Amino acid sequence: METTFFAVLTPLLPSYRDDLGLSDAEVGVLSGSFAAGTLLTALPGGWFAARYGPRRAMIVGVIGVGIFSTAFGFADRIEVLDLTRFLQGAFGALMWAGAISWAIAVAPRARRGQVMGTIIAAAVVGEMLGSPIGALAHEVGTEIVFSSVLILAIGITAVAMTIPPASEVEGQPVDEAVAAARRARLARTALVLAGPSAAFGMVVVVGPLRLDDLGATPWMIAGAFAGGSLVEALIGPWVGKFSDRVGRRLPYVAGLIVMSVAIAVVGMFSILPMLLIGVLLVAFGAGLAFTPASTLITDAATNAGLNQGYAAGAANVAWGGGQMVGAVGAGYLAGVAGYALPTVVMIAVLGVVWLIVRPITAQPLPDRSAGIVES
Repeated sequence: METTFFAVLTPLLPSYRDDLGLSDAEVGVLSGSFAAGTLLTALPGGWFAARYGPRRAMIVGVIGVGIFSTAFGFADRIEVLDLTRFLQGAFGALMWAGAISWAIAVAPRARRGQVMGTIIAAAVVGEMLGSPIGALAHEVGTEIVFSSVLILAIGITAVAMTIPPASEVEGQPVDEAVAAARRARLARTALVLAGPSAAFGMVVVVGPLRLDDLGATPWMIAGAFAGGSLVEALIGPWVGKFSDRVGRRLPYVAGLIVMSVAIAVVGMFSILPMLLIGVLLVAFGAGLAFTPASTLITDAATNAGLNQGYAAGAANVAWGGGQMVGAVGAGYLAGVAGYALPTVVMIAVLGVVWLIVRPITAQPLPDRSAGIVES
């Protein structure tokens, strides 16, 4: 649900730009406000999940996303749109902190990559649904479409209440968590996820605007991003399983390379079919990179004795910070100097991130005989 209503905005961006008279920079802020909310609430959300349990964190997050998604659908001023989108992201961070720590707490460590790949694939299915729903909202009205989110949130909450909580997850005092995070080099490890997240944030802004300029309809834009999400969902579990066997580095590096090529296509080519292919390639590269990156964070947390709630919070910081920087930065740079500048800058950013995180991606795989993870 959370990723559905993150992605639902993508085909609506050109309409909001035209209807509200927004600049490219303001479009970037609107797109990045969701990630900004995630960034601000990521660590408090991780603390909440560690202190009160993953299930409670997820349920509170689900309800919050439902409430503020509905409010977003009725907003008609950019200030209100930015605020409600920000609050969607804030409660989404709480949802993710609970969901990820809940799943990792009961996953066999030797299959963690596969589990993370499956989780991300499920999220991407939601993302895949988001773009067509956004196009539908363009046709029938955002009020109708976004009002359904609260009903969906109540249904998901009812289902979550039937699943036993992760009772083996024990709380961890903040001072112990800080010490464990230092042992895990968590800030540096989080860059593994922040790099591709920034690249994806850039494409979510630049892609729809460029496609619209070349004559693509909202349904074409939705189809391109939904197709990319399908690709990402299909390869996620396979990439996770592959990384469990050969290590996290190989699929991660391949993902960065594919994303760099795809970014160049989206930002520099002015042929509509090429841009559509570029969007698909971005999703393919993201599918290769996100799963090993997310798994590296959970592995580092386990090795250092850090509660997975805090690790999920750090992952949300990386994702939210990367998405926000990519979206807002791309909108600003595109408004100043056109689409080529953010393209070149983002490819350079991916190169710098790789130089920084290269040693981290080579960490050894866990013992395949390991049992249940203890957070």
